[in-house]
Amino acid sequence: MLPGEGSAEHGEWVMSGGDEGALREPGRTYYAGTRRGGLRVLFAIAVILLLAIIAAATVAGLIMARRPWVGPWNGHEEIVEGLMPGRAMKVRAMLTNSGRSPALDARIAIRLLIGDPPPAPSPALGECGQADVAMPETVLFPGSTYSKTVATEREIDDHAVAAVLRRDRIVYLAGCVQYQDSIMKLLHLGPRQTHFCRIFVPTSAGIFGILGTFEDCPAGNSAD
Repeated sequence: MLPGEGSAEHGEWVMSGGDEGALREPGRTYYAGTRRGGLRVLFAIAVILLLAIIAAATVAGLIMARRPWVGPWNGHEEIVEGLMPGRAMKVRAMLTNSGRSPALDARIAIRLLIGDPPPAPSPALGECGQADVAMPETVLFPGSTYSKTVATEREIDDHAVAAVLRRDRIVYLAGCVQYQDSIMKLLHLGPRQTHFCRIFVPTSAGIFGILGTFEDCPAGNSAD
């Protein structure tokens, strides 16, 4: 075999000049086939991720649209006994489920407290988040309401009445609700919670004591 032709000499392959010219031509760009395949794979992964995000957002939207929402029925607080020296003030608070599915295992705590005015921190109840605190449980169906009459812990004296009228002291209606919905319970996820805080605003006085309305506290209202 002549020199310059393809041959195997001493265990090595020698490529002839004619064969090398056939494989690569001057001025032509060559691309690896694996690069095109890699781009196709990346594009397919991006499409799959996009579809997964759209599906997850759709499912989350359906869950949010069908879930229960439990909170205070603002404007429907009823003052059973007004602010008056010599006795405790009593208020009937009302909660409602404005969602589209039942609120299961609902644990509710509501108190009527007298405390310092804002910017002092709004009172917050922690009973709902404490599993070791014994509390009755109930079920709130969509559109249903829950009512409870609460009173100040002690009788009110003249000084307390005067302080509330001067806005040096505030009557707070504070509460919390912990409840499950069917999806969260099925997935063994944590319960949902609502915390609310309302401030008593005196408007009139009569035989039943000083009456008024309630408005939201500057802080202490949340729901998840």
